[in-house]
Amino acid sequence: MITHPLSESRQLMQYINDAIGTIRDPQELFRALADKLRIIFEFDSAAIVTIDKDRRYVNVFFEMLRFEIPKRYRHQKRFIVGTWLEYFLDDKAVTTISLDRDHPGSDDPGLQMFRMLHELGMRQMVLSPLRTGGKVIGFLNFLSKVEQEWCESDKELLAGVCSSIAVAVSNALAYEELRKREVETAMQLAVNNALLTIKDHRKMMLAVCEQISKLVPCTFIGIRALGQDGKYRIFDNFMREPGQGFVPFSPQALIDFDVEIFARESGELISRPGVYSGDSFGQLCRELSLVALVREHFGINSIISAQLWDLHGSRAGFFIAGTDSVFEEADLSTVRLIVPQLALALQNYLAFDEIDRLRRKLEGERTYLVEEIRATHNFEEIIGSSAPLAAVLDRVGKVAPTNATVLIQGETGTGKELFARAIHSISPRKERVLVKVNCAVLPASLIESELFGHEKGSFTGATERRIGKFEVADGGTIFLDEIGELPLELQAKMLRVLQERELERLGGRRVITVDVRVIAATNRNLEKEVEAGRFREDLFFRLNAFPLFLPPLRERRDDIPVLALHFAEKFAREFGRPLRTIRDSDMRELASLDWKGNIRELSHYIEQAVIMSEAETLDFSSILTSRKEIAKPAASTAGLMSMTDFEEEIKVMERKFILEALDRSGGRVSGEGGAAQLLSIHPNTLYSRIETLGIRKRYKNLQGREPETSSR
Repeated sequence: MITHPLSESRQLMQYINDAIGTIRDPQELFRALADKLRIIFEFDSAAIVTIDKDRRYVNVFFEMLRFEIPKRYRHQKRFIVGTWLEYFLDDKAVTTISLDRDHPGSDDPGLQMFRMLHELGMRQMVLSPLRTGGKVIGFLNFLSKVEQEWCESDKELLAGVCSSIAVAVSNALAYEELRKREVETAMQLAVNNALLTIKDHRKMMLAVCEQISKLVPCTFIGIRALGQDGKYRIFDNFMREPGQGFVPFSPQALIDFDVEIFARESGELISRPGVYSGDSFGQLCRELSLVALVREHFGINSIISAQLWDLHGSRAGFFIAGTDSVFEEADLSTVRLIVPQLALALQNYLAFDEIDRLRRKLEGERTYLVEEIRATHNFEEIIGSSAPLAAVLDRVGKVAPTNATVLIQGETGTGKELFARAIHSISPRKERVLVKVNCAVLPASLIESELFGHEKGSFTGATERRIGKFEVADGGTIFLDEIGELPLELQAKMLRVLQERELERLGGRRVITVDVRVIAATNRNLEKEVEAGRFREDLFFRLNAFPLFLPPLRERRDDIPVLALHFAEKFAREFGRPLRTIRDSDMRELASLDWKGNIRELSHYIEQAVIMSEAETLDFSSILTSRKEIAKPAASTAGLMSMTDFEEEIKVMERKFILEALDRSGGRVSGEGGAAQLLSIHPNTLYSRIETLGIRKRYKNLQGREPETSSR
């Protein structure tokens, strides 16, 4: 190297001092200094690296390179241990390094940078320490394609120049530290503003991610919150898109990983707050297969885990991961600045979410009849010990502990609702609600809203949001009585709820997931309904997962005496009447009857006897006589029709006229061409007669086929 006159050295020093005093931007300053130094010293590229006060990390402070560094070497901050700089930390003078021969241990992993520079055509590195206050704060590096001889005077000149550069670097670092504190304050204010003003949970967290990454550049941020039951209340993941901001993403969609292990190790990571870089990151990869997998798949090399809270069995935290930098304790301190605000915001979010869930439950419980039935050894009020009943109760005991859908079939009055309550009361859902829905009494125009709910304004008259019965029953059981009466157009939606456990309110766009056990009941033969096209076959198969057939009372004659005594005691207590016995002759006669109305009919007869009786025993004489008169055929010798038979014929004829009118009107009752106009009666009168006669009117698609009558 050519030795420079003293005048040039003085001019260089004067220029450096002037530049330091006038150029405020650090990058502009050191670019100007590098250009000036190239006039005095011969080199191709230059860089300044700094080391922290604990001598743990090296950071690229400035670089002016004439070659492209491979991506794996571009990290701005690295651990000193294991790098080339580790070998020269204690050198106090300018050091020249031959990339051909001087670097020790060519197989040493810490010297990979030297080998990389050699492959890029560099042959010499000149390393000059930057000292201020008696401490080395970094190094000025020159790189050259041609190896040159440096004399002592040139080294002394470079050392003198570096004394001034060290002052400038120290000032720039101090300014950068001050600016960082200002940015941290700005970040806290921005995060606080986002947490207070952005109501949508995902949008709020995206804003927080952007603020964090401004101070701690990262690739991935995950947020976890576990409830007291060990289930995740929040499981958010955000990834920075190249050249863009953060976006929500699903790790399971990008990497093949067991969901349970992913969830468990995520929870373990937030329970171990700290900085994981270098050796500690390697150890974490060995302990958690999840971390090892994301390192392999995404190139993650450093993680910060921060805890938000750990209270009363609930815990939460978040972790950030980086690919282009190594995190240190200072980064963890920066992240912790927003922990109090973020923890409060997420706790509020979870609290409001729980309040909203409970509010929706309360809305439903105010609107609908909700019953909670508790189990007993005797299946509540299911009375009897006959063999047919015992067989049914055995099936009830086996299916109740499961979540299987049950279809209860039986004649009217056999106690289908009572068996549904029994199943619920001895199931794991007994602490939650049992919601009853009678599909036969709800108008076709309202049943969808009743079952699935509706949003405000979804149809005329929808002045507010309504929670459907399936949502009210979430976590519990829903009893769908008279399921055979469900309109065909709603059966597809019912099938979706049974299969997917999800629904949408009328007028809503959000899919709502529900956890509901379904018990259905019918007195219809659904197989015949399927054959007639009035009931979907796939829905029938889904409902019929566990069929339960209730025997009629005439097949349980051994239970009639027990039931009769039970009802006698019940109604006597209810009406404040004396408890009277039943004569053996009356009990035998009760047991001999057909009871087409089953248990409900028996209950009504006992109720009448309790009300009418005045003697020491229940008096069934007038009641049983009346029943026999109704059942007795008209006397052929009288030549006259009995009044009872006459009234029955009138009802048959009236039903026939109404059915024919409904058939002609296409199912419409009121309005122009409606059945009421054809019969010349008021529509309200016709509605009343339809209900009295038990006609099951369909309001749509009646053209060409006769409406059915109810079998109830």
